[in-house]
Amino acid sequence: MSKEKLINLSKEDEDIVLDSLRSYMSEEFDVDIGNLPAKFLLDFIIETIGPTIYNQVIEDMEPWLYDRFTGILEDMHAFKKD
Repeated sequence: MSKEKLINLSKEDEDIVLDSLRSYMSEEFDVDIGNLPAKFLLDFIIETIGPTIYNQVIEDMEPWLYDRFTGILEDMHAFKKD
């Protein structure tokens, strides 16, 4: 039974990231990795740090959402009839 991925990339985005990973490995470490090792590395990175990044995004959004919904509620109350 496989667990559902927290972060899913489109095929196009995944290809861009894989190209970047291969370039990074080549430029920084002088190591040429193929498509499959790059995919395994990407999956490992997403699995390892993906939840932390995801949770940080949620935390960063919370104050914005609170302000936004508070504004909407205030706007709704302005429409009340006396």
